[in-house]
Amino acid sequence: MAAMDRTSLGDESAFTRRGEAWSEVTHLEGVAYRVRLGGPFQGAWLATLSNRLAERHISIDHTHARLSGDELWIAEFHLLALPGAPNLFTVDYIALAELASGALPGPFELDSYRLIESRDYGGTLMLTLEAADSLGLLGALLGALGELGLHPRELHIETRGGRAYDSLWLAAAGQAPPPPTARDAAELLLARSRKPAS
Repeated sequence: MAAMDRTSLGDESAFTRRGEAWSEVTHLEGVAYRVRLGGPFQGAWLATLSNRLAERHISIDHTHARLSGDELWIAEFHLLALPGAPNLFTVDYIALAELASGALPGPFELDSYRLIESRDYGGTLMLTLEAADSLGLLGALLGALGELGLHPRELHIETRGGRAYDSLWLAAAGQAPPPPTARDAAELLLARSRKPAS
């Protein structure tokens, strides 16, 4: 039996539940919205969602997402509706998170980054980076890391003054600690994406 899709709408907020997944959209002010999202999302769902939002002219201003102990994601996005964006109350965030990604990750450019081994979550790679903010940056980064078999267990994304300041804790498939080969591949990817010094 298919899970019911229940939606409730208010003047400034909307809530949707579909099975274990749910989303809540709240209008903040002007073109700014907060979207809370939760559910048993799989694989590179953050990359897919980020790319789908960018395609709809929706910019991610800042984000915090974390995988809980019961394998359910909890995420909060602060989004900006750019010119040409749809009404953010009508976007099906659950469906976008559950879509399979068929697109290859696009290019991205970083000003600086640091990749270190962390004991968090039983062993992860912690990536911190700074870059000029651009539409689709997060989706391209997560997509490229996903192709290396690295997926976030937690991430903090923040944009200030047109700059992206991001922190990600990356694990291998099944939330296992990344092997040395994955770290080497990530280092190579990140070094290639680094903006040349002027």
